[in-house]
Amino acid sequence: MALLLLTFVTQRLPSRIPMKLPQRKSPATIPVEVRRVLDLILSSVMAFDRLTCWIDHPAPDIPIAQIKPHCADLKVLNCRSSQFHPVWQTQVQILQPGRQALIELQRAVGARYRVRLSYAEPALDSLVNDRNAAETIRLFMLKHLRVPYMRHAVRFEQATAYFARRASTDGKKTARNLVLYADGTSKLWPLRELKSPCCHIEYRLQGVDTLAEYGLLSLTDCIRFDHQAFWTENLRLFRLPSHVQLGRWINPKTGDVTDTALANRAKRFFARYSHGDAFVLQDCWRETPRIAHVLTPVDNKLFFANVTS
Repeated sequence: MALLLLTFVTQRLPSRIPMKLPQRKSPATIPVEVRRVLDLILSSVMAFDRLTCWIDHPAPDIPIAQIKPHCADLKVLNCRSSQFHPVWQTQVQILQPGRQALIELQRAVGARYRVRLSYAEPALDSLVNDRNAAETIRLFMLKHLRVPYMRHAVRFEQATAYFARRASTDGKKTARNLVLYADGTSKLWPLRELKSPCCHIEYRLQGVDTLAEYGLLSLTDCIRFDHQAFWTENLRLFRLPSHVQLGRWINPKTGDVTDTALANRAKRFFARYSHGDAFVLQDCWRETPRIAHVLTPVDNKLFFANVTS
């Protein structure tokens, strides 16, 4: 009887067992400031916000009607040779592409044409209930985010933060930039229909050499791109010590100082690297690199617990 029951139960099991979702750490082990932000995030989405590529043909046969249903917009600019590289004669710009849009474009190009990727924007949206929550996450990111290879001060244009210059002195676009804002809704393809308020972070990667560093050389690379691995490597978050600890670190030689005095010292330090209500860790680290000795890394995988890509 037991054998018959075991056989019956086995036969009723689904043929595909669902993968167990990644679990966040116990709330007791997550710093309060981090936990408050995590509680605001409904879900996250990772995808390309924009891609640009060139084709070595003046008028390639691109089935726009088949691709457009899978992206926000598609522009094919024929007979437009790339500067200094006349072999590349048609530019293709695709906004918020879904994976199927890239598959259709790759299928159309096939082996008939050569394709060179020239620009990409991998993006991460943290979806929330309202603009206030999105702004809270933006302030958190400014306070905790460090991009190690960008050496210029963060620039602000209205509510948008640029972690590098948008263009060099000769007018060429910067090879890498990180852009952060929270005043719109998510447009990334997998969840764009939700029109959810979000905090939006994107890397802007310009030029073949820069893209090659991230394994982006072709449309196939874009289709197979591991967005979560990219953000795990490039969303580097750090936590500051308490105001009292920071105040003591600023001038450890001071003797008997009250906690209030130490906290006020830390507040003055924060003010030096603040833009409005936002403390900007990137600017602080740039001018005071020894701050790294008192920072604690934040596990960014906590922000990817419910992600769509």
